[in-house]
Amino acid sequence: MKNKKALSLDLENIMPLLVGIWRRFHKLNGPQETLQTREFRSVVAGVQALQKGLESGDALVGTDYFANPEWLGAYLLYQWVVHYQQGMSLINEIPVAPQRVLDIGSGPGAFAFAALRHGAQEVIATDISLRALTLASEVCGRYGMPLSIRQWNCLRPPLPEKGEFDLITIGHCLTELFPSTSRNWVEHQNNYIAMLLEKLTPNGFLLLAESSLPEANKRLLSLRDHLVRAGVPVQAPCVWKGDCPALKTPNSPCYAQREFEKPYIVKEIQRAAQINLSSLKMSYLILKSPKAAWPALPKSSLFRIISPPVDTYQGKRYYLCGTEGKKSLGSHLKVHPPESRAFEFVRRGELISLENALVKDGAIDIVEGTKLVVEAACGKPLPEAIPKDPWDA
Repeated sequence: MKNKKALSLDLENIMPLLVGIWRRFHKLNGPQETLQTREFRSVVAGVQALQKGLESGDALVGTDYFANPEWLGAYLLYQWVVHYQQGMSLINEIPVAPQRVLDIGSGPGAFAFAALRHGAQEVIATDISLRALTLASEVCGRYGMPLSIRQWNCLRPPLPEKGEFDLITIGHCLTELFPSTSRNWVEHQNNYIAMLLEKLTPNGFLLLAESSLPEANKRLLSLRDHLVRAGVPVQAPCVWKGDCPALKTPNSPCYAQREFEKPYIVKEIQRAAQINLSSLKMSYLILKSPKAAWPALPKSSLFRIISPPVDTYQGKRYYLCGTEGKKSLGSHLKVHPPESRAFEFVRRGELISLENALVKDGAIDIVEGTKLVVEAACGKPLPEAIPKDPWDA
């Protein structure tokens, strides 16, 4: 498989576009690339209210919070930028560009916009809020990309569009669709996900993204275990096919962490709202169609780095989860030769292979002769084995 071309986030062009749409939405005149003091304060207040309601509890779950124009406008200038960057990174882990995409609970279309930027030919955004979908359509249209919108209560079948999809995305709304306070929510959620999986093409994918908060993370990992037991293959981030090791250890979340590009307005909103977010953190799953197989990996021993470096009395160590389960990784070397020098630069989320390492119980250590290779950087597809040509036999 050829390496996918890295796409620029293009925030230098997107942010002025978002500010202009924000002004038209609120029927305000003013500069297209910045906010006036009173406007900025109203955006910060809206961002703070959304952060508190969506990430610090369930106060907004089940409500049409996009009916509040101040909150919807604030989302467009902050949370939209965060979710768009998440979508760009996660969709890039899919080995081929999806052509037909359904975005469920789209709101103002951050994940839909990311899918279009990745080359999707048809993207259908659905949400109960027509006002939010209209903003999504304007963002895409003014950027020069077509978006189809469908106002739809996402819990009421059938789907608003017939046919199969190469990609279905649910970004940051699974908890809203199936709040844990509702009766039989696990059963309803699992049945819903099973229905969506049946709407995929044989080579299609279902992308689920949630916050990195403990409850949201545990919820997604539990859903992952249910689906794996049901025979649904995982594209990312897991290469381990058994029950999730993180669920067997108390206070052991497993989530992704990516670089966060911050335009000036986003930096200022974070400063004023006292939001301490230096990187993109999210829980996610990319599932393959039940008709497909698990990715064919080129090596039998691969590990995903699932933690930042942890300082121990033995030196810097990382937690790994891979084809051999959960392990920890450290080094006995003070100076690394070229074969293992990547250890000095590895990051959470990267997929690595190890050869000739010292293995003892759940610990792996780099020694003389160990080879460490980064097989997939953050936000990159899994390396898959090239099928053997039968004429080579």
